[in-house]
Amino acid sequence: MPRGDNQLTNVFANLRDVTLQRLDVYHDHGHPVFYDSRYFAPTVNLWNTVPVIYADIEPGAPVKHPRFEDVTNGTLPPEYRVVGNVSGTHIPIAGERVLKGIVSFSDKEMEQLANAGDLSLSTGLSSPEAPDGRRRGATRIAGPVTPNHVLVFRRGACPNCYPNDNGAMFHNLERELEMDDESKGILKRIADALNKTSDPPQQYVNVAEHETLKKDVTAMKEAITELVNLIKTEKPPEKKPEQAPDADPEKENLKQELATLKAGRAKEKADAAWTTMKANLPEGWLGEKEAKTREEFEADPVAFSLKVIAFNNTKPGEKQAEGNNTPPGNSGEEPTSDEVAFKNLASEFEKKHGIRVI
Repeated sequence: MPRGDNQLTNVFANLRDVTLQRLDVYHDHGHPVFYDSRYFAPTVNLWNTVPVIYADIEPGAPVKHPRFEDVTNGTLPPEYRVVGNVSGTHIPIAGERVLKGIVSFSDKEMEQLANAGDLSLSTGLSSPEAPDGRRRGATRIAGPVTPNHVLVFRRGACPNCYPNDNGAMFHNLERELEMDDESKGILKRIADALNKTSDPPQQYVNVAEHETLKKDVTAMKEAITELVNLIKTEKPPEKKPEQAPDADPEKENLKQELATLKAGRAKEKADAAWTTMKANLPEGWLGEKEAKTREEFEADPVAFSLKVIAFNNTKPGEKQAEGNNTPPGNSGEEPTSDEVAFKNLASEFEKKHGIRVI
């Protein structure tokens, strides 16, 4: 600490508690726009990544937001400069719906203006909009909000140098920080949490579940191999050579009939195999390309079946709601068509070949 100041005073001296935006109300943007809190909530933490930008306004000129691409690319014009950052953004659960946060200034002039109550602020954001039939000519925010920056400017320095949202403001002015040791400890932990770099996410691996899945996949591969071998037991007859001049017409007719019967039987088996496989394909797999999909299956049934299994194994499962202690399978919800089809195929396979597919 260069000047021997109290550590907590250094940490919190330039933190400003602010209301960034009132929510679930109409704001005037040349026409009424309803700021729906549902679309602020999913991206509330992204406000912690945006800069606080000061607009140096010429006398009599209106205040304007900088271009969003200039903010993103770090190419702000001379009349704008970055003077701080935002942290601790949240939407309180109780009371009026508002977007709150903490502004930290890196510029001494901005601290003095904020302490004197001479700064106003305005949020820079983008979002989809849609017509709002509740008020004439009104629109509403209709999709997730993307934060870009927070603009600050001298209050009353120009005709429109006031916040568009009357509820957007700085709450705390400069005052002596007096607190007991317990309060100091709490604030110290908050400061440490705000400055902490989060650890990289750890991938969770359930070893027992992984081993069980490997066994299930192995058993399924064996079952599919046996099914494919059954399908390939009889191949379509090869093309009959041209009849020799001295061949017996009656014998040749019998051979032709036998070949036709074998070919018909092989086709029936191929059709049955495809019908079984098609019934177990995931919803929307075929679309308008059934013929091409069947060619792929009949060309290499094993590879095609493994492809379907791999797709089903990667489908995300539904997360059980918190507080719901109902065991899986007893929720009262009916199984999906994919689940029913798979169970039917597994049951038929077990009855026919004595192999249980899980």
